[in-house]
Amino acid sequence: MADQDVNTSDHLTKNNPPITTSTNNKELKEYIKDVSQQVLKRNYELYKALENK
Repeated sequence: MADQDVNTSDHLTKNNPPITTSTNNKELKEYIKDVSQQVLKRNYELYKALENK
């Protein structure tokens, strides 16, 4: 477990940029919502097409 602690502290002490997530980036959050809606709509259309075969 000591090795894991060393890796964690090495990662935290390096000058890495912060990780971008939908929580800290409103544009990314909106983009993810938009793409999710597109996927849901497409999946629904595919499901309906298969159902009607």
